Amino acid sequence: MGSVLYAQADKLMLALSIQQADERILGEMARMRDIPLDEPEVLRRQLLAYHHLEVASFTLQEQTDRNYEMSIISADRLTTNSASSLVQLDGNVVVSFTLEGEEQEKKLSAQSMLIDLEHSILSAQGSVTYADPHIDSALQQVEGTIITLDWSNSLLFIKGATTQSEKTNIEDQKVTLYTSGEQITYANKASSLVYSDGWIGTKREDPLSSIRAKQLMFLNGGDLMVQHASLHIGRVPVFWTPFFLFPGNRMAGNPAMGFASERGMFVSTSFELFGTNPKLAESNKSSFASLLSSSNSQALHADGILYTARESESGFQNWARVSGSYLTFLADAYELAGLHAALTGHLSFLDKKLVIDIHGSTALYPDGKDFLAAYSDVPIHRYYGEHMLKLDTTHADIRLDVPYYSDPKVKRLYANRLTLFSFDAPLGKEQEFPTAFTSDISSYTWKLTGSFQLPKTALSPYVTSLAITNLSAQAKWDWQKENNEYTYVLKNVVIPELQANISGSLLSLTSSIETKKAEKVPTASLELPPLVPKAYETALSDAQKTKVDANRNLSFTYSIDQKLTHSLTATTAALDWEDDAYLYSFTKGSFVLSATPHSHMLKLSQEIIPQVSVVEDQSKQVYYNQEMQLFSVTKATLPFAGLSYTLSQRLYRLQETQKKGILLPETKEEEYAFTKDTVTIHQIQFEKAVSLGSGTLTPSVTASLYPVTQSLLPKLSYKSGPALVSASLRWSEQNGGLKKDALFGHFSYNSSAFSFQFDGTYDLKRDNQRIQDPLSLTQSMSASLFSKTLKLSQNLAYQGLTSKSVQDWFEQITFKAEIPSFAVSYVMQGRINTLESQKLIATVSAKQLSFRMWKRRIEFRLGLDASFNFHFQDRYASSLDVVGSVGFSIAEFLDCNLSVKSSNTGFFRYYDNQGAFSFPLLWEDLLRSFDLTGDGRFKTQFNLSSITFDLVHYLGDWSLNCKYTGSVVLSNNQYTWVPTVSVFLTWNTIPELNVAEKWTQSNQQWIRTPAT
Repeated sequence: MGSVLYAQADKLMLALSIQQADERILGEMARMRDIPLDEPEVLRRQLLAYHHLEVASFTLQEQTDRNYEMSIISADRLTTNSASSLVQLDGNVVVSFTLEGEEQEKKLSAQSMLIDLEHSILSAQGSVTYADPHIDSALQQVEGTIITLDWSNSLLFIKGATTQSEKTNIEDQKVTLYTSGEQITYANKASSLVYSDGWIGTKREDPLSSIRAKQLMFLNGGDLMVQHASLHIGRVPVFWTPFFLFPGNRMAGNPAMGFASERGMFVSTSFELFGTNPKLAESNKSSFASLLSSSNSQALHADGILYTARESESGFQNWARVSGSYLTFLADAYELAGLHAALTGHLSFLDKKLVIDIHGSTALYPDGKDFLAAYSDVPIHRYYGEHMLKLDTTHADIRLDVPYYSDPKVKRLYANRLTLFSFDAPLGKEQEFPTAFTSDISSYTWKLTGSFQLPKTALSPYVTSLAITNLSAQAKWDWQKENNEYTYVLKNVVIPELQANISGSLLSLTSSIETKKAEKVPTASLELPPLVPKAYETALSDAQKTKVDANRNLSFTYSIDQKLTHSLTATTAALDWEDDAYLYSFTKGSFVLSATPHSHMLKLSQEIIPQVSVVEDQSKQVYYNQEMQLFSVTKATLPFAGLSYTLSQRLYRLQETQKKGILLPETKEEEYAFTKDTVTIHQIQFEKAVSLGSGTLTPSVTASLYPVTQSLLPKLSYKSGPALVSASLRWSEQNGGLKKDALFGHFSYNSSAFSFQFDGTYDLKRDNQRIQDPLSLTQSMSASLFSKTLKLSQNLAYQGLTSKSVQDWFEQITFKAEIPSFAVSYVMQGRINTLESQKLIATVSAKQLSFRMWKRRIEFRLGLDASFNFHFQDRYASSLDVVGSVGFSIAEFLDCNLSVKSSNTGFFRYYDNQGAFSFPLLWEDLLRSFDLTGDGRFKTQFNLSSITFDLVHYLGDWSLNCKYTGSVVLSNNQYTWVPTVSVFLTWNTIPELNVAEKWTQSNQQWIRTPAT
């Protein structure tokens, strides 16, 4: 390294000389200072102590061939030594350097700096700051007194430094984490950052809480290993451990441990045999672990005891990652729930068209029983499985689900499990298990479903659709007692349930008919009388438009639908494969012959519909029923005239039934007859639209013909823009002739801001004393005002004479007004001169009302969700439901919230002796509901169903949570008020470290939950 100065005025130069001296030079330097000879490292430490140099010593690295680029950005003075490779910089020194293969540069600033260019080593002191973007750990910003750096090997030694890093915890809160140490060592090759005599806290000076340790070691990815660590509140240690590991990354096996009241002490492990199980990756982890974890976005894989990023992967690993496939082995040991093992996985093949999900669990339960005499008994050997196969292709979709369980509670116990290490578990805190599965499984079903769309290109157009839209089978088991022992019993079987369809065209002939275009006559040459209305001009102009091309067509199409269900449902304790059978089959065909000589002149169609149905139900006396029917639908249309004719009828019916105990079946045959029993539709209709002015006039007549009930319905409607008006008169068959039946009228107007509709019916069949007795009216209106901020609506229903002979009766008149968060409705009913109020309904939904003051640091919140339903005529039907909340907050100091839920169904008590509603009685009762010290709350109709009060006091690093809850609980067929008080003290950086106390009142006694 060139000449070595045994005595240097500059401490940096002397320290670097001692650090880089070989064994011979160390011996000479020791003899000059009367230091006994010893091992080289011992001599190095003694020489540093002799000169009171607080600089970490390290082994001199061999010279590397790795190229680097160094830039001296600024310095007040530069000094070099011609006999060595040393460079000394003083005053506002800033140096940056970039190693070969790196894109981002390292930067170091200090007041004084000594650089050994030959060995890529430098030492700096005085307001030292260091930044290295490649370091993925807590070392984001460093401030120290002395820093020694070997940049070619990424070795960093810092004396008396504090690092600062910005992190986000699991609650998505920003946390500034400070880590300090008497000495910090960073080794890039070992991917470790070591703090000697260090601490971690959320304040740079005098943190309210901290973790202090003899050594803090941050590993790659954020794992933290501590030696002789203690948790301090202020300066008082409250917990000590000789060694502990805080995994920032997931650990192989994903161990979880702790204590739960239902399971006792437990250890759970989850080993990923291949692939990545998303349920493990997405599991909740501690907030402290999230602060330590790195920002590496690469997929992690088990490597040794920790998960690390894998730079290269095999073909099998690539398939598992791309397809999302995985296989995981689960193993749990519970003190009170026994041993549990499971294999769960997701396998995807053929570009995710074939998917297989598997899960099989088996467990040994120490408190199980050999004979299950009660519903709640469980066996010693418990198990459950949930398997699924799914095939999704162009022509076939198939899904098979096969679950099975040993008892109804097995999944609730073993499927709700912890999958990641919890920080608070080793401290003795009882663990809270997930509650994704809370219900007993009293029944389960094996199910196979599928659909098939068969290829039909080669058979087109004879077959245009050939599909099995549903093909399913299932078997259902229920948990019940059989032979005095509880087990899962087969109760229902469906094999199969089928729906299929085939359709196509056996004949299709189509050709176009050329039409001549109408010759346009120039408008200027038409000399119209001045009194001719402009509607004539519009009609004339429309008549001159080019007609749509016509065509002729002859086709014969068919469609056949098939439904089939074969099932067995147990009617007794067990399934009887003969007496519990049920068979249903339904076949329907449709054969349509269509002929269109001219699409503008004539369209004809004839449809024949055969149907065959079979029902066989062994549980009924008439256990067999077979029915064959033949229907016909005839249609004819004259488009140019607007005429259409429809005839729908049954041509033939044959029914055969079989009763138990009778050998010969009973047969019933119905031949064709043109009667009301066989004809369902027989009508002729005329409808033609004509342009008139700016709208369309549509006259129409519909006539129902013999043998159905004859009727005639002429109708005239006119539509112009958003307005529509129509009128019609119905004639119906009465005493062998057509007589006037009813008169109908309609008017509507619809726009984005306003709508109105009016419908009227005038009954002409009955004799009435007054002209308005046959009249029935309905009317509705709605309007949106001020950009839909205000919505108004109204509707009514009127009858001139009701079926109970009440004249001028309004069934209802309703008014409703809505603004954001508030709505009110008012309903009236009665005769036109004696209308009476019926209901008043008001709802309030204002959950996020708040205002701030004092630089927006103080906030007041108000929430109200209420529904008031007042019945004017029925005093027992009124009710009020209220959920109210108030909140108060001071930023970074206090949060306070109060929520109350109450209901009142006793409004009948607020009426005075004269039968009038009394508001003073209501207010008196409301005041009694707030009498919490006396017995007033027991004599009120305002029933408080729940109340919640939360208070959070922020104490810097810590927060104090106080909570009171009370609710009405149904127990032993009696409603009782159960209050609960809890106090919760938590460290914001590590919420897992907390102290919780909880008291619940039961049977007038307060029961305390042990502290954690």
